[in-house]
Amino acid sequence: MLNICNFFNRKSKYFLLTFLFFTSCFASSSTNTFIEQTKLYENPYWAKLLHYRNGKSEVDSDNFFISKDGKTDLKKELFETINSLENGKNDILCRFPLRVNWLKENIPQLEKNIIQYSCAQLDEYLNAMNAKHVTMVFPTAHINSPASMYGHTFLRVSSNDDTPLISNAVNYAAKTDDTNGLIFAYKGLFGKYEGRYSILPYYEKIKEYNNLEQRDIWEYDLNLNQEEVNRLVLHAYELKDSYSDYFFFKENCSYNILWLLEVARDDLDLVSHFTFKTVPLDSIKILKPYDLIKSSNYRYSSMKKMKNILEEKIQNKEYLKAFVDKDEPLNENLSQEDKISYLDFKISYLQYQRANNDYDKKEYLEKYLKLLKQRSAYNSASNYEIKTPFNPLYSHDSARISISYDSSDSFELSLKPVYNDIYDISDGYLAGAYIDFFDLGIKKEKDKNIKLDRFTLLKIKSLAPRDMFFKPLSWGIDLGYEHFKDQSDYLKIKPEMGLTFGDEKDFIYMMIGSNIYYKDSDQLYSAGSTLGFITNRFEDFKLGASYSYDKYNKDLENNQVELFLTYKLEENSALNIKYINDDLYEKDKERVKIGISYYF
Repeated sequence: MLNICNFFNRKSKYFLLTFLFFTSCFASSSTNTFIEQTKLYENPYWAKLLHYRNGKSEVDSDNFFISKDGKTDLKKELFETINSLENGKNDILCRFPLRVNWLKENIPQLEKNIIQYSCAQLDEYLNAMNAKHVTMVFPTAHINSPASMYGHTFLRVSSNDDTPLISNAVNYAAKTDDTNGLIFAYKGLFGKYEGRYSILPYYEKIKEYNNLEQRDIWEYDLNLNQEEVNRLVLHAYELKDSYSDYFFFKENCSYNILWLLEVARDDLDLVSHFTFKTVPLDSIKILKPYDLIKSSNYRYSSMKKMKNILEEKIQNKEYLKAFVDKDEPLNENLSQEDKISYLDFKISYLQYQRANNDYDKKEYLEKYLKLLKQRSAYNSASNYEIKTPFNPLYSHDSARISISYDSSDSFELSLKPVYNDIYDISDGYLAGAYIDFFDLGIKKEKDKNIKLDRFTLLKIKSLAPRDMFFKPLSWGIDLGYEHFKDQSDYLKIKPEMGLTFGDEKDFIYMMIGSNIYYKDSDQLYSAGSTLGFITNRFEDFKLGASYSYDKYNKDLENNQVELFLTYKLEENSALNIKYINDDLYEKDKERVKIGISYYF
């Protein structure tokens, strides 16, 4: 009797397993048929989930794909993903939750075929994020940092708009320990770094940008509904252990943040607008046509706060200098408001000194805690009316094409992909920071053929104003090709160093430098200086003047005077007029140039 029972039990198990096997095969076959009929692998959103452009994924780490051909074959990746889901392989359910959700929405029978299990790490992540709101964050340019000379963008994900500092930041950056600017520039240009997403507390990013690097921050609250926020957060989770090759000009921080937004809202088309370069400022402006930005907020840096206290609150700057540098006691005759201003400045300045390694940690903490104790004695909040600057959202775009007429009866066409030079309106850009890459100038003179007049590979000019506390050096570098006056065509390099005085509206600069021109065995080089003035004080106008003197070898000497005016016609167009008086021209020593610029 027992043997008969065992026989029937074995038979039952066999039939059950056979039934499950054929059911599974039928379900899988049914799923595959549905996919082939609907061509789900050609759905644009599936391509977005895998960061596909131009026939392949821009994610470069293998762990982002289920199929070994997933980077280049959307169809194989989709079928392999479904196969893994139905067989419980590769932990797809927990590793790629947004992919799974999308597949379940688009394949009706898939839900019942999936082997279900819990995802504790994912649940913990979602609880920690508690995402309700998303904000695009734009720390402005930091010209002395190769990684940040155009600014940076990342996302803030928060559960409550009233407590932004305790929210999370979703960031994308090159993974590197390199501190040498030249090494970083080389590797960043040619994709030698891994670019990775990371999630960290927002207050740490505020500390990094506002307090350590002294950069202002713009926050743009995005118009995303809860479902779209959920998608963004899930996709950030899918990407957290993967990497893409980082390219400084194109596939950079801003470009890869746009992928998250495209996945969040499936009707967005953002990354396709950036083919050759992605500038953080442009990646914010591209959101305007989609009505994605619902509000803007300006968060000033501690440097802006200190400058405001110096200019608006402190009457006796010499006493402030002694109070800060020599630890003189607070003058009891000062009003409470003045005492608060003096202490606030000293606290911020101490943080600035610590960021510059002027104090070790122990000495810094002793001084910092002592100052906080003094400040706490005045139970009153600080009130500094720091004017909100021009919103970068409404500044001109970063690429420019210009056509100009010269009174010497010549025309010039110029084109540059980035960024903002001394002649451009500075609204929304860092005043005194001028950067050009790949600026091309083509010239047509009367009775002569069209020629390449100049090609600027790289031109940077950093004019940072000094005062009694902050003493940055101004500097510049100009590298490229140039038709040198009436002489010949040369490779050019011009390093310069100097001082700037004033503020972001009006400043005077004094530079010393050398023009070095090279062609075969012919070399020209000079020692010289420049004195200049810039004002951004007038709405829609920018005025500048400069005088340069250079003493060259080969008995060449040059005095040059230049005056210019730029008038903003519209957000992305401007009129420029220059007067130039230049000794090195044999004729047309005095010239007037009139040009129109269009930004895009």
